[in-house]
Amino acid sequence: MRGVGFTLAVCLVLGLVAPVRAEASTADLIRQLDGLVASFPGGAGIWVSDPNVPTPLFMHDPDEQVIAASLYKLGVLAEAERRVDAGQLHYNDQVVIQPEDVTADGSFEEAGTQLTLDEALEAMITISDNGAALALWHILGGANVDVTLQKAGIADFHVALDESEDHWATPRAVGMFFTLLARRQLISPAASDRMLARLERQQINNRLPAQLPAGVVVAHKTGNLVGATHDAGIIYTKSGPRVVVAMTWDALDEDADNFISSVGASVYSAILEPSANARYQVAKNAIAVDVGTQSRVIVPITNVGTRAWTASGPGSVGLIWELRNSQGQLLTSSAQPQTLPALLPNQTQNVSIDVAVPKQPGTYTVTIGLTDASGNALAPSGAATAKFTVRAHQPYVVTAQIGMPRQLHRSEASLLVVNYAAIAGATDRPLSIGWRVIDPRTNRTVEQGSSPVGALKAGATGTFFVSFLAPNVLGIYRLTYELSDGSAVLSEPVSTTVEIQGPRTYPDDEGGRPIPTSQSTTPTPSPRFEFPTITIPKPSLPITLPLRGKSPSPSPAP
Repeated sequence: MRGVGFTLAVCLVLGLVAPVRAEASTADLIRQLDGLVASFPGGAGIWVSDPNVPTPLFMHDPDEQVIAASLYKLGVLAEAERRVDAGQLHYNDQVVIQPEDVTADGSFEEAGTQLTLDEALEAMITISDNGAALALWHILGGANVDVTLQKAGIADFHVALDESEDHWATPRAVGMFFTLLARRQLISPAASDRMLARLERQQINNRLPAQLPAGVVVAHKTGNLVGATHDAGIIYTKSGPRVVVAMTWDALDEDADNFISSVGASVYSAILEPSANARYQVAKNAIAVDVGTQSRVIVPITNVGTRAWTASGPGSVGLIWELRNSQGQLLTSSAQPQTLPALLPNQTQNVSIDVAVPKQPGTYTVTIGLTDASGNALAPSGAATAKFTVRAHQPYVVTAQIGMPRQLHRSEASLLVVNYAAIAGATDRPLSIGWRVIDPRTNRTVEQGSSPVGALKAGATGTFFVSFLAPNVLGIYRLTYELSDGSAVLSEPVSTTVEIQGPRTYPDDEGGRPIPTSQSTTPTPSPRFEFPTITIPKPSLPITLPLRGKSPSPSPAP
């Protein structure tokens, strides 16, 4: 066990999952921490991890048994919160400081002082009050603390049974304590939240937080004895939470403080790969949905990170969504993360997302993103997000397929075929086609109108053959059209590109169609065929043919 008076031979053990996207930054962090440990004049046990990734980012002597100093108070805190959860203790219970609880240094109350349990825990953690800590240790019992930690899965964290022995822990054990806290899995989610809030109120901030920007949240606990200086906790970085444990010995307090604060600064500034990342294949066009419904959208999702996703546990990945209106206001979001299926790197699977659609018609933007196993959003740490739009409309009473010609002639009618099917419960109503002509260069509507189709019969299906009078424009446009009853859209709008040409019958000029006149013109002969000349040869003897209808004259007698 390492404590006062012991020395350490430096031995670096790395536990690094090297990401692809942020490999250089991670390598920089490793070099920085390696250099800090090598230059530190004392001994150090270091543990750095992402609480939602099973493998630590950096370790140095993680299994060295080190005098815990005031880090033992973490175990006392966990045991007290377990009993509060079980109803065995209450925050307003009285804790009386006894003479044996008062130490020459670090006790801020006199014997006989009465504190509530809440006050005693606050003093023990935020100002490291020894009097409150010893009173709680005597009440709760070191053996009970050890059992609670072991049941939580924290090995090698020992709280002394009496004054004859020391409290001790390994950096790995303290790291696991804060990992479970970050995951809200220590004792219970509610107990974890209470402990985290108390640790965030820490008032001794000359170590891990000392070189961090103002406002950075750090939930941590310090420890001090002669020759032993520690700090351990969770630094909430821009890349997500990081568990950092720095336990030092055989060094001056000032050197240890500077070393630990440098470790905290290095971890905070490193931009590491998020615990998960994805690529999404979302629809490019707006998805039509009914207002006030739970609409299911299928999105293929690919694991583009370097780590496999698990179906549950620390390696699992969740999906969240939020829906905003056209002004960017947040209207609704997922109640809790949706657990994604287990995926290996570069593996893809279709995921169904149920989106709560507002009751008001309109176009809305849905943003989807990933969470870690604890439900923390990964977008702030660099994970990709995706957006798609949904267009909410009143429920349609008819489905239709409209066959619109791609070539139209200005102000002339073309045949339009409309296949329709009315849903049950629809009422008889006249149908028309509402249309808009949109200039693709400016995306502006240049003309709009409606054309009658026919009378819809409730629950009927069939086909309308109708004429569509083309708009009075020329060129290539985007034509958007849908069935309506004159006041409401009844079917899904369709957009297509059409070419509107000039009239087929008359020239296209500014004067319109020419007026026919009564004057006639003399046609110019232009023979279409040239017949060949046939020559009949003359006979050698004259041939006399009788005239048709007459008898031949008798020839004279010789």
